[in-house]
Amino acid sequence: MKRLRGFIVQLLGLIIVPMLIILLVVTYSSVLLHDHEMRLLVSERDERAVRAGAEVLTDRFIQRQLLLKVLVEQINASTTIAQSLQNTPDLRRAFDGGLVLIDKTGTIIDAWQPTDDWSATLHKTAATWVLEHESGTPVVIANAQSTNGSFTLFGGMSLNSLNIPTTLSVMQNNPYTHLYLIADDGHILYAPQENAVGVDAAQIPELQSILSVSQSQVPHHSWLDDADAVVVVSRIEQLNWLLIIREPWSVVVNATLRLSLIAPLTVIPAMFLAVVVLIFGLMRIVLPMRRLSLSAAKLAWGDYTTIYQPVGGIQEIRDLQALLGKMTHRVQQMQAGMHSYIGAMLQGQEDERKRIARELHDDTLQGLIALDQQRQMAQKQLDHDPVKASTHLIILQAMIDQTIKSLRRLIGDMRPSYLEDLGLIPALETLCDSQKKIGEVSIHFDLRGTVRRLSLNQELALYRIAQEALSNALRHAKPSNIKVHLSFGEVVKLNIEDDGQGFLITERPDAFARLGHFGLMGMVERAEQVGGHLKITSKVGQGTSIEIVIDPKMIHPTYL
Repeated sequence: MKRLRGFIVQLLGLIIVPMLIILLVVTYSSVLLHDHEMRLLVSERDERAVRAGAEVLTDRFIQRQLLLKVLVEQINASTTIAQSLQNTPDLRRAFDGGLVLIDKTGTIIDAWQPTDDWSATLHKTAATWVLEHESGTPVVIANAQSTNGSFTLFGGMSLNSLNIPTTLSVMQNNPYTHLYLIADDGHILYAPQENAVGVDAAQIPELQSILSVSQSQVPHHSWLDDADAVVVVSRIEQLNWLLIIREPWSVVVNATLRLSLIAPLTVIPAMFLAVVVLIFGLMRIVLPMRRLSLSAAKLAWGDYTTIYQPVGGIQEIRDLQALLGKMTHRVQQMQAGMHSYIGAMLQGQEDERKRIARELHDDTLQGLIALDQQRQMAQKQLDHDPVKASTHLIILQAMIDQTIKSLRRLIGDMRPSYLEDLGLIPALETLCDSQKKIGEVSIHFDLRGTVRRLSLNQELALYRIAQEALSNALRHAKPSNIKVHLSFGEVVKLNIEDDGQGFLITERPDAFARLGHFGLMGMVERAEQVGGHLKITSKVGQGTSIEIVIDPKMIHPTYL
């Protein structure tokens, strides 16, 4: 259950997966809705075009019928057809299939250039409009009766005279849009393929389903056929013809529009890519970082081995692990140096105890024994020879003075009384004087600034650092001159310089303990404990400089 509470799991379960599902549903629904609306728009556009084309053809048929009506009235007034057409070339072009006038009995009274022999079929129908195409060329025949009913005028018109091919070709949006004009008997009058004109529409595969749907008497209707094409059918009432437009949907939706439809779907791979990135982050970042965190936590318990075990992950995590490994190695070195330093401190304490015990035994104890002997001798001579007793008492007094001096020196080595009683300046001056006598080296003490008392911890740290620096210089550097500078300002600076043989400085302070420079390590520790900073400068053959800087305003823990 703990894994289910992880950040990545919660991010996937509560945010990513629900958002992915919602985006998929919204995206798919929007694409379907957009597609549906686009189909409706295309259907409406094609329906308007077909309806407009049908209306144009209907108006054209009505105009021709009105012309026939005018002509039959003129001819009824004892005028021949030829005379009526003599000065009207437009009428001759309009009725390029010829004109035939018959009476009530069906007898042909007059005729003007009827094409072929369509006039022989006039008695077979009483319809206003009829199509004659048995001779090969379709001819549309219309008739108009005179007002008195005595005559009927028939006019033949070719499809070209009605401008049907021109009108329908204008409606064709692209080469893939198919326009068909089908007569009431099922023959094709206009088609995008010329070889299809005159053919029975039932023989054309893409028209078979259209004709079955178009049996209804609805003037205009549209639908989407099985081949995913937009189909619109309009009926021309005068002739009961069908005007059909069929437009493939793939042509309507061009590349740009298809791209706009596909664009929302890019959310799907984008979301899947986001999931892949999250999984990659989980496997290559989160889990390696978690393993590295556990390894780093074990460092606090002293387990330094797991930090070196590979955790995998990206290069940055491996670099971080390598850096932690280096830091761990450095911590181990510092810890080893600290152990050595602590061991040296403990050994120094034991050596100091031995020295004190030896001095107390060899000096103080022997002096007390000698004092007791002189007391006994003076006591024996007190009654017999007062002069000798007085001599023993004088010797006893000198021995007491010597013992007191030895004890004071021993106490001063352990904790200087000058420091607590008089302060840092007298303590440093006394230290310089005492070390000068021991090493026979010129030691100069220099004081600058306005002197003020520091905390006991800070003064003791400065004193011990100066004491250790002078001791090291006298024991190892073989100097001729040593200078001790103490300056007071915003900070307190203590500098001890010598012109001795110098030594090589290590890069890090923790190396002092590993190299056995426990005195220098002790200086660094004392300075850091009172919030100070210790700087050691030395070159072989050019002497050594030790500088400590302390801020008097800082508050520090009790120095032990």
